[in-house]
Amino acid sequence: MLHLLTLEWKKVRKNSTFRVLFVLYLILLPSLFLVGKRLPDLPDEIPSADVFYMFPTVWEYLAYAGNWLVFFFLGFLAVLSVTVEYNNKTLRQNVITGLTRTEIFKAKLSYIIALSFVATAYYFIVAIVIGFFNTETIYWVKIWQEWEMIPRYFLMCLGYTSFALLLGLLIKRTGIALFLYLSYVMFIEVVLRWAVHRNLFDHKSMHFYPMNAIEDLTPFPLLKTAKNFGGNDMKFEILLSPSEAVGTVIVYTALFLFCSYGLLRRSSL
Repeated sequence: MLHLLTLEWKKVRKNSTFRVLFVLYLILLPSLFLVGKRLPDLPDEIPSADVFYMFPTVWEYLAYAGNWLVFFFLGFLAVLSVTVEYNNKTLRQNVITGLTRTEIFKAKLSYIIALSFVATAYYFIVAIVIGFFNTETIYWVKIWQEWEMIPRYFLMCLGYTSFALLLGLLIKRTGIALFLYLSYVMFIEVVLRWAVHRNLFDHKSMHFYPMNAIEDLTPFPLLKTAKNFGGNDMKFEILLSPSEAVGTVIVYTALFLFCSYGLLRRSSL
């Protein structure tokens, strides 16, 4: 796997699109989060903005901010890692030079795992730095009170990138694949859940769609205190529990990867 990951790294290290997208993730994660310090005072019903930056709540709020950046930047990188190679015929060249389709899949899998790991490690570093500079009294227990957000952040990254990888292998054309990725995450699934599923079957099952489950791994913390949404006609929580979100995303990620492997095996390179 290390050899295959090295091959992937050689493909992307000089790619300007990869550099720009990943550098933007690195810059925007702390920048967008810290811009909240310049916001005016919040209403009395909302906790002080200080809770965004201090331990232990910094883990949750930074993870929510990171969710949006991972969806966009890492998802794009996962799509491009496949579609660009289809366009440039490099996947076919890899087969000609001796790689099997299984090894190509393992290379792509190692790529999105490494991408997710680096993004999570950076999230960890940013959270630690922001928390230490904004928490008056530091206690070891307070720092690690929300430690479970770290593996959930990693799983969130892997969920988005595995879905993006599947679309890249399915569509093969960069523009269409990126458009479909954005459309599904931001619009299509939302319409399916709220305009179709809920109207036909008003049940908690509407929360078990793949992208919603991924979002619920690192939700906006204030939503955890909401019991109902949209009035008294909704009789269930608006968020999946952490265990439900983790289990659901693991199943969907495995399904995305299994389908990706199947597509690559049958694809004409």
